[in-house]
Amino acid sequence: MFFFSVSLLSAGALAYQVLLMRLLSVVLWHHFAATVISLALLGYGVSGAVLSLAQGPLVARFPWAYRVCCALFGALAPATFALAQRIPFEPMAAVWEPRQWAYFGAMYLVLAVPFFFAASALGLALRACSADISRIYRADLLGAAAGSLGVLGLLAVLPPGHGLRVVGAAGFLAAAA
Repeated sequence: MFFFSVSLLSAGALAYQVLLMRLLSVVLWHHFAATVISLALLGYGVSGAVLSLAQGPLVARFPWAYRVCCALFGALAPATFALAQRIPFEPMAAVWEPRQWAYFGAMYLVLAVPFFFAASALGLALRACSADISRIYRADLLGAAAGSLGVLGLLAVLPPGHGLRVVGAAGFLAAAA
């Protein structure tokens, strides 16, 4: 069941990334949608730094920490997008209003938070269950593939905003599994 949980979490993280690209291309233009890849990497990178500093206590409480990270990913995937929409970033005004870049930076950091928690859960799994690294990695890759393909089907039947709720549900299901 644990490997299924890893797959669900990875599927949710990749689906979230694709949904953000779609949503940001509509809300902010396609130029800013490409930044989703870098903000996902930012979330994963910060997670690695935090885990390297706090891995002892987190690994000691692995089942709890893993579930909390999965659940926070599930809760924050839709919530951070809603919060980011409240940040008054106007791409057209960025040319003559330097503060727009501060708004963009704030939005960028807010949208990276769910990736931080998804990566933290996966990093904890790899660290705490090092005897099963190959199986965890396989579950991660299979989940990522399923999420990136599944979100295409999801977008065919649901608007992208509703898709964020499905992604959030994947995080909660991963925590429960």
